[in-house]
Amino acid sequence: MSKTLLCLVIGIPEATFAEGLTRPDAAASIAFADLAQYLPQVATLELVVAPLFCGDFDALEIIETLGTAGYRGLLRITTPALPNRQIVLRELRSHAVRQGITIEMVERPQTS
Repeated sequence: MSKTLLCLVIGIPEATFAEGLTRPDAAASIAFADLAQYLPQVATLELVVAPLFCGDFDALEIIETLGTAGYRGLLRITTPALPNRQIVLRELRSHAVRQGITIEMVERPQTS
């Protein structure tokens, strides 16, 4: 683990980091089961990326876990196409604001 981790991707095994965007040791892509070992580093994180939901967890669990650990940065939630994304975003933000976390939602490109 990096001592200066800046970006953490949770539960998106296919995640890649653009070359030159960040130092290789400053970003990590992990399974939700491994999150606990990264929680002591939340103070250095600038960005956390996670899916809205998957088989292991959902965004509300990530918000609660990170908030309890003291994370106060940006959480970018990736979503499939949603019929009314504003309703979902409003719900996530209502939970995140209590934890001091800023939420962004981005739609995942569809894969063929």
